[in-house]
Amino acid sequence: MAIKVIREKEPGPGTLGKPELYALAIGQVIGAGVITLIVPAIKMTGYSAWLAYLVAIIMGFIMILPNVFVSSTVRMAGGNYSMLCGMAGPNVAGVFAFMYLTQCLSLSLFGASAAAYLGDIIPALSGSGARLVVGAVLLTFFYVVNLMGVDIMAKAQKMMTWLLIAALILFAIVGIAKMQLPIFDFSDPNFLVNGWGITFTDGQISGGFTGAILLFVYSTQGYYMTTSYGRDAKNARRDIPIVLLMAVPTLIVLYVGVAMAGVGVMSLEEYGDSTTLVFAAQRIFPTALFYIFIIGGPIMALLSTLNSSFAYNAINIGQSCDDGWLPAAFGKKNKNHARVWILTFMYIAGMIPIVFGLSITVITNMTQLFTSCFALLNFLAFIKLPKLYPEAWKQSRFHIPNGAYYAICVISLLGFIVVLWKSCLSMSPLLAVLNVAAIVVLSVIGIVRGKTGNVAIKTSLWAATGENEG
Repeated sequence: MAIKVIREKEPGPGTLGKPELYALAIGQVIGAGVITLIVPAIKMTGYSAWLAYLVAIIMGFIMILPNVFVSSTVRMAGGNYSMLCGMAGPNVAGVFAFMYLTQCLSLSLFGASAAAYLGDIIPALSGSGARLVVGAVLLTFFYVVNLMGVDIMAKAQKMMTWLLIAALILFAIVGIAKMQLPIFDFSDPNFLVNGWGITFTDGQISGGFTGAILLFVYSTQGYYMTTSYGRDAKNARRDIPIVLLMAVPTLIVLYVGVAMAGVGVMSLEEYGDSTTLVFAAQRIFPTALFYIFIIGGPIMALLSTLNSSFAYNAINIGQSCDDGWLPAAFGKKNKNHARVWILTFMYIAGMIPIVFGLSITVITNMTQLFTSCFALLNFLAFIKLPKLYPEAWKQSRFHIPNGAYYAICVISLLGFIVVLWKSCLSMSPLLAVLNVAAIVVLSVIGIVRGKTGNVAIKTSLWAATGENEG
């Protein structure tokens, strides 16, 4: 076997406290989703879109719930990669290291969505050339911010997240106050326009209450990525799981409130071909407030996710470079401890879909397909936690009986399998086959690298009890 495991001591505390971690969690999860999915969901299910969002938040929480238990038991320096190394085994981590490179394409989603929003508001920016330039400028700006190190990135994130929360609360309160449609009347024919299930058009999901839930669930899970800041957190095992739990009521207030306002102020016919909340915001706010909302809400939502995605992905990929799966030079750090070449690779990968003009829907479905495949690997790590770290697990503040924990892990996996199925049915067969083929090829490279390469894994997962360090 060409894989060596080198035990390293747990590093000292980092610089990120609860407020910074909370800002990173909320900024990561509130992105393109809440801004771009509400109107398509109204078209799928009618007035019940707000209820579909509530169910999706609960479903999303159950799907990422194992991360709460894991992060309260062990500290992870490299997010899911560290967890897979320490719990599922080096070979599974190697497969993940290569598969994870596909995640960098998701950066284009936030740049493209922000460009689309600005194009809706400023006609001069609505052409394809202008959108390309806007997307490129935004991607470049946050690439530079992240080159300045995690502290600068976190400060920018905190400021953007508070602006974002304020703007969405304002939209929800003013919108609900001006509501004219009977969105709480379950007997209204517009409450459930396509039934409780899923409707299909040409073999692809096109409507239904459950269809809307599966569309929304993508935008309700990103906060689990906060587990990647274990090395940089002041008290990772205490603060990270609490921040994950704090994200859920935050999302219920913001997402369901915004959905109620979006559903209640405009009918389906009035939205027409639009897929954004721009027209609803124009109806709710006077002109000056409208522009403040668009910048503080949709634009800030997209930019905060773009910012933290650079940081989160660099941490995961960087750890796999340190261990030898990917070239060590690729993981090189600058004087601010930022991973220069990884950030540059992500920047280029994020630019490709923008340059080729891929639609926001296509990029979203590709991202969902990739993340669902990662979930299959994560499950292999989750179920080993009680056996590998029995003492730390018993001492965890969120400890539950093993049977209940295993049941949650299985339910979480089933949720991701449903989302994987949904992703494949939401894109053309050719695109689905190409995406699955990319995952398979990268997995094979990971397996071959583990057998032939010179991989030396440095432990980046630590329990307070010191288990598995010997």
